Amino acid sequence: MHGYNTQPQSCMSRGDFPGFHLAEDAAQEAFVGAWTELPRLREPAAFPGWFKRIVFMRCSRFLRRRHPAAECQLEEVWPMATSDPGEELEARDEKAKVLGAIGRLPDQERMATMLFYISAYSRQEIASFLGLSAATVNNRLRSARKRLQKEMLKMAKRELQGQAPSRDERFVQRVAHLLQPEDMKTEHYQYGIEAVDGHQAWALFCASGAGDLARVSALLDRDPKLVNAQYWYQFPIHMAVREGHAEVVQLLLQAGADPGQSRYTYNSWDKLLAIAEERGYEEVQALLVAAMRERFGYDPGFVALAEAVKGRDQAQVEAVLAEHPDFIRAADALGNGPLHWAALTRQNELVDFFVARGADLEARRADGQTPLLVSLNGDYWFRTRDLSAEVPRDPWIVTRHLLACGAEYALSIACAAGDGDRVDAVLAADPAQARALDAGWRSPLSYAAGNGHSQIVERLLDLGADPNQPEENAPRGKALFEACAGNHLETAKLLLERGADPNAGVDSSGSCLTIVEFRHGKKGQQMQALLREYGAVTPPYAMDDAALERAMREGDAAVVDPQFLHELMGRDNPALIGVFLEITSDVGDLFQLTDIWGGNYPSDPDTIRTLADRGLDLHRANWIGRTFLHGCAEKGDVAAARVFLELGADIEAVELEYGGTPLAAAARKGQTEMVRFLLEQGADPAAPAESPWAQPLYWAEKEGHGEVAALLKEWRRDG
Repeated sequence: MHGYNTQPQSCMSRGDFPGFHLAEDAAQEAFVGAWTELPRLREPAAFPGWFKRIVFMRCSRFLRRRHPAAECQLEEVWPMATSDPGEELEARDEKAKVLGAIGRLPDQERMATMLFYISAYSRQEIASFLGLSAATVNNRLRSARKRLQKEMLKMAKRELQGQAPSRDERFVQRVAHLLQPEDMKTEHYQYGIEAVDGHQAWALFCASGAGDLARVSALLDRDPKLVNAQYWYQFPIHMAVREGHAEVVQLLLQAGADPGQSRYTYNSWDKLLAIAEERGYEEVQALLVAAMRERFGYDPGFVALAEAVKGRDQAQVEAVLAEHPDFIRAADALGNGPLHWAALTRQNELVDFFVARGADLEARRADGQTPLLVSLNGDYWFRTRDLSAEVPRDPWIVTRHLLACGAEYALSIACAAGDGDRVDAVLAADPAQARALDAGWRSPLSYAAGNGHSQIVERLLDLGADPNQPEENAPRGKALFEACAGNHLETAKLLLERGADPNAGVDSSGSCLTIVEFRHGKKGQQMQALLREYGAVTPPYAMDDAALERAMREGDAAVVDPQFLHELMGRDNPALIGVFLEITSDVGDLFQLTDIWGGNYPSDPDTIRTLADRGLDLHRANWIGRTFLHGCAEKGDVAAARVFLELGADIEAVELEYGGTPLAAAARKGQTEMVRFLLEQGADPAAPAESPWAQPLYWAEKEGHGEVAALLKEWRRDG
């Protein structure tokens, strides 16, 4: 990673580590033993496992020895913090009991217990070291727990894990293994409206998650625009909120962090507020609420008015406002006020009712849109299909009514309406408006193009409008895409002649080529021919298997693009991976769980093994900490998960978005058989212990997966 030091810092130096000198002695003896036994090793390839067994045997001998040096280490394991002689004696006695109880365990159980509870290794790591299955390790730990008295185990955890890294240190260690997204590996990173240095943006994501206030401040001083650097609908503030870093959250908010800019408000204020509340971060929650109140009048009680409007119940609307008259200028967690909801539900009578009571016609919600803009553009979370059949489908019925009520006749609305006189009047007063985005970060050019108003498009272009200007959901401009969506051939040709990117697309809606085919079928063939004439290419997600193979064999540079790899892994066709391996020497740095909606991974068992032989990193986590095993777990793919585990994948890997292990991911998605399989393989049903909101049972119950919840409860009870 660039610009941010993520090397994990040890919580203690080598000399401070309990029993370190004994470990040195054991290691030295192991090397001597290996040197002596080396002539007996017949297969050089077997050296790693052979040497590991020698180390294990030497360490086991040291654990069993009763010599003065070992007794001296007791003070290092449990330093006495008390100055009271009586308390000190009692503490010594308790700690001696713990050592005695662990020491009396059978050798196999003692080793597993020490590695798990003291050294904090995962079950999978212990299994790999000892050459056992995760299930065997789990059985040994279970047996050890039964032998140890409950109070002894509790004390052992409290005392021994006091040397474990803090939550923040664990996060830094996890961040060290995250992958900077390929798209961000550039000094000109364009995801939102403004371009930033992708390396610095990634550094801010990492620093925000790690709670590094000084680093966050320094990065923002260097470039204030970084605060709203966006990747996959998220900003640096998302990382800080998830980890509960209130001071960083406050700094980011003061610097202008605006989750309302999240594309489609997909990960907006509402999601962050829910995370803070769910995880018990009260200070973070208070900071978010205060910012939401200040910016768009958020009131948690406003939901009652919104529900009454959506229910088309005017009597209830009046009752709610009678009890809470201040709701007339309040909003929900996405900034939707009374007029936004009246516009979305297309109720002109409520528009009049709210305006008469003082509702603000120019109120901006979290994504900047006014009621007028919302009336025309709609909303991702509340679609036309959510309206009853008798509600008018023509959005202009509400748009025109809002204009009649006094809403500002913005240039973008005039462009969409094809009102040349209004457009000319606005541009005559201020020609720069042709190049400006509206309150919702959309260009007047895209409004005009989407409705096929070629004369207005030409007027805007003549005044310097850029068809490739980044705007909401469209880093390479939206005008050509909108013209294609409407199959407005003349408008599209005009835009292409003026330099519009034929491969521009809109987030989650496809490219210019695909949208015209989706909307118009054969009627769009002439438009597609025009686009190809200007260099449009079929995106990977629109390619069939033959086209994917052809692209690989023809040496298309796009084959190492994350989108291409996403498609390659998502197809149930091992032969395609085989072709890829023919032309690519090293896959280790290419394959990972992709970022695109849940992520794809190689699912064919033989393919997984082949990729592993070619350098596939089974532990590799993507930018948000998700691994192949998380992907398998969510989709219930037991066959693939089995192979990943056999090859050494970490069954306790923790991702950052939900904070959970693969078992938690399976529980969240209600994958009963996967939950059962992972438990049988040794997955810890109570991990991560420090985050109850991330544990499998929490998610099973929250999502209403009763069968999974019952299974987890039974397993925890038996364990």
